[in-house]
Amino acid sequence: MPTAKKLQPNLDDLLRKTIALLDRWKIPYLLIGGLAVGIVGEARATQDVDLIIAVPLTDIDSISKRARAAGFSIANASLEEARMTGALRLTWGGLHVDVIFTSTEFEQSAFSRKQRVQLAGCSIDVPTPEDLILLKLVPGRRKDFFDIESILLRHHGKLDLKYLEHWVQRLADEMEDVRMWDTLQRLLKDTKTRAT
Repeated sequence: MPTAKKLQPNLDDLLRKTIALLDRWKIPYLLIGGLAVGIVGEARATQDVDLIIAVPLTDIDSISKRARAAGFSIANASLEEARMTGALRLTWGGLHVDVIFTSTEFEQSAFSRKQRVQLAGCSIDVPTPEDLILLKLVPGRRKDFFDIESILLRHHGKLDLKYLEHWVQRLADEMEDVRMWDTLQRLLKDTKTRAT
């Protein structure tokens, strides 16, 4: 994996601070969101850090206490809201870190396949291209589809399509959302056309 371009200093600082804390706390994580897309796909502007952590949601109180002690503020309206969404939003220096607690078998699979890259002067764990595609398919926002296209184009002809299709079928079944399967097939077809 190539090293991504240098980030703006304040985002560099936030990323280094966050990763250093997770490493110190021995919490496994995966960088996702715009920063991960910049490494795995094509760079795009972002002003936050998005992570999945391999910690059960029942540990949210402990994580939030440790984050506050490290200088972060909790941006969620309440920890109860964070429990309901499965995500804790931390703020530091006007920027934020979205921390998603691992809850699915697929996320566990993504952790088992993680890759280590260099970014902003530290070693960071990121998902494989296939896993980042799947993580982006779940919310299915417009920007997620652009991110998926950039990953598909960059890794055209090198992706494990059987793995992708296995997990998108399982996720679509679990979420009762056939859109995920149809979207992946459309994006694969569109990317193949653009890449040839």
